[in-house]
Amino acid sequence: MKLLPISLLLCTLAAPLLSQSSTAQPSPSRSNVPQQTVRVSELPPLSISKDWSDQAYWAFTLFLAIIGGFQAFLLWGNLRAIERQAIQMERQTGILQQSVALAEKSAETAKQNIDLFVSRERAHLRVEITPLEWPLQPGIPKLSYRVTLHGATEAYVAMSCFRPELTDTPEPTDDGHWSPAMSIPQVITPDQRTIDVQVPGIYPKLALEQADIDAVEAGKKFIHVRGFIKYNDVFGTERWTRFRRMWEISQLRRADGARHSRWSRRGSANDNSET
Repeated sequence: MKLLPISLLLCTLAAPLLSQSSTAQPSPSRSNVPQQTVRVSELPPLSISKDWSDQAYWAFTLFLAIIGGFQAFLLWGNLRAIERQAIQMERQTGILQQSVALAEKSAETAKQNIDLFVSRERAHLRVEITPLEWPLQPGIPKLSYRVTLHGATEAYVAMSCFRPELTDTPEPTDDGHWSPAMSIPQVITPDQRTIDVQVPGIYPKLALEQADIDAVEAGKKFIHVRGFIKYNDVFGTERWTRFRRMWEISQLRRADGARHSRWSRRGSANDNSET
């Protein structure tokens, strides 16, 4: 007896089922289908034994912890080294500041010594105006002055002026005319410390009349003297000696009946200065 092929047998068996399903009613809804539950009566075996991967994980974690601790130790050492360097730098800064202060003090002391030496050795020129023989006599008056050198070295005169004036005001006027020049040498040495000079006449008049003298006596006119000396010392520093004076007649009288009179300073402090 020959066996039918398996495929043919399956088709023969499935034909009645397919015909029944085509004529059957629609299947009821899913809510009417009974639910099936699955129960696990036995769990699969679970192994908790440690193999080589767990040991490798713990070893790697321990290695990272050691590395982190070593890094923390290195950072702490660096921090201590930085603190020591900061302390040393602070000490060095203090020493440097003290050194700078000592150097500045030494430099200031040296400068003071140099200034003292220069002040002692350099030339100082001073001008003194000789008092007038008051009352003056009509004619050409003669004003005298003295230039004195103080110091151990020479003075090199660059410019100078001595100008007597007869004005109508007690305060000096400055018309810009600084002439005539003083009759002094261009180089004043310690061998000739004093120079006496006479100047004839008072600007703008060469000779005074009795009316001019009476006006000065009455306080209506005034005799002024102004001038300067510009010179250099042996150290190459430019110096100035400036002066402004007025012949002042007091109301007080001496025993012989003549009134007290003298040269008094006028103008600003710069007009009467020595540099």
